[in-house]
Amino acid sequence: NYVEHYGLLRGTRPNGTYERVAPRHSWNSDHSCSNLFLYHLQRHSDHHANPLRRYQTLRTMDEAPQLPAGYAVMILLSFVPPLWR
Repeated sequence: NYVEHYGLLRGTRPNGTYERVAPRHSWNSDHSCSNLFLYHLQRHSDHHANPLRRYQTLRTMDEAPQLPAGYAVMILLSFVPPLWR
């Protein structure tokens, strides 16, 4: 979850609740290796938008932010926080 949501903020409504989750609130990563080994986990925005959709049919969402590398690289980089500044 750290890599999938890091740095993405949801706005607060006037009544203090958060806005609905949208594709812009989850990082995606269209890398073949991530796709193969993580069962489409990198299509995280579609998972939030359509929680009942089976993982085999999760889609890429153009409006979602894209990670600069695959999940394996991003997980390794998450262990070195100064790189994220």
